[in-house]
Amino acid sequence: LGEGRSGGSMAGKGYVDFSSGITKEKANNIWKDLRRAIVEIQNHNAAELRFEELYRNAYTLVLHKHGDLLYNGVKETIMQNLLKVARDVSGTVDEQLLETVVDKWDGQYGHKLVMTMIQDILMYMDKTHCRKKKKEPVYHMGLLQFKEHVIMKGNVAQRLKSLLLKSIQRERNGLSVDRLVLKKCLSMLVDVNVRDTKVYEEVFERDMLKATAQFYQHEAQNFIAQNTVSDYLRKIEKRIAEEEERAIVYLDKSSQSKLRKVVRHELITKYASQLVENKSSGCVHMFVNDMGGDLRRMFQLFRLVPSTLTHIQNAMSALVKQTGVAIVKDPENLKQPKQFVQKVLDCRRKYNHFVKVSFDEDRSFTRDLKESLEYFINLDTRNAQYLSLYLDEMMRKGLKGMSSEEREKLMNDVISIFRYLEDKDVFEDFYKKHLAQRLLNDTSVDRDHEKMMISKLKAECGHQFTSRLEGMFNDIKISMDMMNEYRSQNRTKSGPEINVTVLTTGFWPVKGSETCTIPPEAKVLTDSFRTFYSNRNSGRRLTFHTQKGTAEVLCSFKSGKKLLVVQTYQMCILMLFNEGNTYSYAQISQLTKIPDKDLRRNLLSLAHPKVRILRKKPNTKSLKPNHTFTFNNGYTSKLYRIKIPLMQIKNESKENKIPPTVEQERVNRVEVVIVRVMKTRKTLDHNSLMSEVMKQSLRFTVKPVFIKKRIESLIEREYIERDKNNRGVYHYLA
Repeated sequence: LGEGRSGGSMAGKGYVDFSSGITKEKANNIWKDLRRAIVEIQNHNAAELRFEELYRNAYTLVLHKHGDLLYNGVKETIMQNLLKVARDVSGTVDEQLLETVVDKWDGQYGHKLVMTMIQDILMYMDKTHCRKKKKEPVYHMGLLQFKEHVIMKGNVAQRLKSLLLKSIQRERNGLSVDRLVLKKCLSMLVDVNVRDTKVYEEVFERDMLKATAQFYQHEAQNFIAQNTVSDYLRKIEKRIAEEEERAIVYLDKSSQSKLRKVVRHELITKYASQLVENKSSGCVHMFVNDMGGDLRRMFQLFRLVPSTLTHIQNAMSALVKQTGVAIVKDPENLKQPKQFVQKVLDCRRKYNHFVKVSFDEDRSFTRDLKESLEYFINLDTRNAQYLSLYLDEMMRKGLKGMSSEEREKLMNDVISIFRYLEDKDVFEDFYKKHLAQRLLNDTSVDRDHEKMMISKLKAECGHQFTSRLEGMFNDIKISMDMMNEYRSQNRTKSGPEINVTVLTTGFWPVKGSETCTIPPEAKVLTDSFRTFYSNRNSGRRLTFHTQKGTAEVLCSFKSGKKLLVVQTYQMCILMLFNEGNTYSYAQISQLTKIPDKDLRRNLLSLAHPKVRILRKKPNTKSLKPNHTFTFNNGYTSKLYRIKIPLMQIKNESKENKIPPTVEQERVNRVEVVIVRVMKTRKTLDHNSLMSEVMKQSLRFTVKPVFIKKRIESLIEREYIERDKNNRGVYHYLA
């Protein structure tokens, strides 16, 4: 093109100055010269032309009001040339039609190049005449002519459509096609309509989308019927990637979203439910067999059609609930809290892994998993107790031999289950009891881990939840310091010693003290400590909880002396046998003043067949006032220090009920909230009061009927009153 503009001289007349105006005849002569030049360009002889002179001639015609002559002449000249092109195209066999049309359009001497050169000559006409007359610029006019006289002539458009669709079908069937030719041909269909893609849509896109739908409808039906879900997912993953590449490489960008929609509908939307629910290889099969890779592939594909993700979510939720309900209702799990919690943890770990790895921690999946776990964990109130029992065993035994990272992970797992509990106050009640036992009996693996667990609970529920637990640890520390001070003031060379843990009322889950007759040898020590404590802490009252204590008793048997580790009540019983060899149950009860339920338990523990420190007559589990107990002087054991186990009380929490202490605590908490709200608001209607109470963080699920009862109770006790004119309104009473 550059060489064409700079070289040679045009045959015929050169440029003539018409500054004084030109006649119609002269204008026609100038046009004839321009027409010959345009024909030369169309015949690929542009190298012989002088484009500056051609531009000036065209400029002159337009300047002297002969723009219509020039514009119409150019249009006619282009049409005549395109009629020849149309005849060549129409006569081309199908096997060569795409290449021929592309060459005529965008080849080395194609129509686009020809129109570019003509446009350069007529640039002034485009800027002035065409704008003024609102006519298409020359280049656009040439493209529209190509559409009219070549593409839409005869059956060319229909043949092009058929060949394009067949080429795409061949490529989908794995055969090779000339993508460059396809791209140029499709670009031509877009360009020829200048301002929109109407020709592209009518000649190609509409039928291409229909053919795509038919192709994948047929392929999907056949493939899914003969293969597993996993195989189908791999197949459509490959197909979708191929279509994405096809759309980018040679389809117009306007087709990309439409093609995606069709392909995704035929391959994913239509079969989403069927794929998930397939009994032999669907979602449940993948979850059960830990097929995380296939689940991830399903998620990634379904995410292309977001509405289909609910199928996977529903399947996961249903399976988690089903698994959880089976765990909760399994009688073996009810007998073994550790096994129950471990199965819940395993369930949570498994599906949490799927959510993280397979589902990219999608918020909807995370929410559904949380709700499903909450559903079955809160089916039974005892689950809160089981979690506390699991923690109890973990703190006493389970953490031994673990690294700090493993311990941290295990605690975090427990906290993850704790989060799902609605009845956190039930857990708190049992945890407090178990922690008290561990602290008083010094059975924790490590006190630092106990404190770490409490800090995690504090982070979840706040200071109020753990204030009593932290107070228990503080009591232990203060008691240790106090005992060191006591021993420094009461040093004895020999004789029994006492170790006291002073518990602050309100922190510890210890009920009122049960009195018993302490042996003289021990009473001397308790009186000594009481005096020390009173002198040290004036104004405080010290009460001994003998039912919680332990003692080490040195006993003499025929086989030798043994150091027995027993409960304080058992110590009181054994000390009687220093004065006599046999006592009836009634005598022991009268002499020790131990409450009957505790006396039975402690006596039967000493007379247990595996222990036999005492011999019971008759040798039965029942106890009557005349039954006797005799010291077994013939007791033998290979050990010197022997811990006498205390018979376990049958689990009082066999029923799915809230412990009475927790029930009372709930009553107190709700009433406090009601009074606090009413004190602040002074007057409230019933619904507003209910709403305010429900908003409060109560650490348990509160039902409306429960709140109503507490309101009635507060009205009876004159904390609030009903409005005299409207019973649905309450007033605070100072």
